[in-house]
Amino acid sequence: MSDSPKADEARDDFILQERLSGRSARSISKELHCPVSEIDESLDRTLPKITNEAKRRIIALDLDRLDELLKVFFNRAVEKIDAQAGLLVVKILERKAALDSPQKLDVVQVQATKEPTGHERIQAAIMNLVNSAPPAQRALRERLEHIDPEEALRALDAAGLGGDGNGKDQTH
Repeated sequence: MSDSPKADEARDDFILQERLSGRSARSISKELHCPVSEIDESLDRTLPKITNEAKRRIIALDLDRLDELLKVFFNRAVEKIDAQAGLLVVKILERKAALDSPQKLDVVQVQATKEPTGHERIQAAIMNLVNSAPPAQRALRERLEHIDPEEALRALDAAGLGGDGNGKDQTH
């Protein structure tokens, strides 16, 4: 160990930066003329402690970030009929589901489960997308399912919200 706390801190910072850049503990120990165990001890002092509380905080932050991304890309997928944005929404929903799964943070649970089929995964993603829509949008979709398409177009035309009367929007 060094003579001063500042020198110890600087040494720990150096070791951390070297390891973060991909350098091996053995290579650093040779340069600093110390055993690899001292490199490991230095990392134990400088790296954040991974506790259940820290994991919970990280997961909560990731869920908030995913929610923000979901807002942007869901709107783009629906309003602009953007297929790439739609695929990204599905990936975001899958990631959220993986992060949101109720499992103990300190125990990894491994169980043999039947993997869902591609059809089941697509159906689940679509239902997540439908169910994540705002309540008014879901209510509108439910109402539209109960009326004839031509009747819906006539009602929109009468309200001045229609396209050319054939279901095609004239603005495109």
